[in-house]
Amino acid sequence: MIVASDLNGTLTTGSPILAVAKWAEINQASLPPKLFKIRIVFSYLQVKFGLKELHIWADKNLRGVLGLISSPTPEKITEIMNFIVEDELWPKRRPKAIELLRNFHQQGAEIILVSAAFEPAVAIFGEKIAPGDISGIGTSIFIEDGKLSLADELTVREKKMDLLRSKLGSRNLDYALGDTIADLPMLEASRNPIAVAPDHQLRAHALERGWKILE
Repeated sequence: MIVASDLNGTLTTGSPILAVAKWAEINQASLPPKLFKIRIVFSYLQVKFGLKELHIWADKNLRGVLGLISSPTPEKITEIMNFIVEDELWPKRRPKAIELLRNFHQQGAEIILVSAAFEPAVAIFGEKIAPGDISGIGTSIFIEDGKLSLADELTVREKKMDLLRSKLGSRNLDYALGDTIADLPMLEASRNPIAVAPDHQLRAHALERGWKILE
C-alpha cells in the first residue's frame, strides 16, 4: 500500500513562511521580520478571499522570506528547518490526519509527503510521524552567492505530480490526502482520495464524487 499526502493545510495549519520570519526575529535582531509577517498575513487574507492564487502567493513568499536570513551556512539551514517543524508545523498539526497516516504506517504502508514547503522541513516533519520510514519530497533549498535560494519551480501542481510519479515508478497510489484544489491531480491519481479540511472548491469536488472528507 502506498499513501501520499500534502503537508501544509493537510497535516498542519502552521506556516513555514511565518516560522522563518519568527526565527529571524529571534536570532537576527537587526532585521525587520515583523513588517514581513504583517504583510504576509494581509496578503494571505487576499488568497482566502480569492483575490490571489495560492501557488503564486506561496512562490513569492517562500522565496521572499529567505531574504531575511543573513550569512547562511548548512548548519544554519539545519537549525532553521528544525525550528520550522518544532516551533510551528508540529504544534499546529492536524491530529486526525496524523493519526490516519500512523495507522497506515502500522499496516505496512509506504508513506510519501509531497509539499511546496522547504524539503528539509518536510523530511523532519515525516520523522515526527514515523522515524526513518516516511519519504519527504519538497522544494529544494540551497546556498547560492551567499544567499538562500529555492529551486526554480516549487513542488506544486504538475511539478508535485512529476516528482511523485518519479518516486512511484510503475506502482499505483492507493491513498492520497490533500486540502486544496491544487492537490486535485494527486487526489485523482489515487484509488482512495481523502480531502482534509478542504477549501470550498475541493469540498464541492469531493462531495460530488463521494470522496472521504476528514475534518
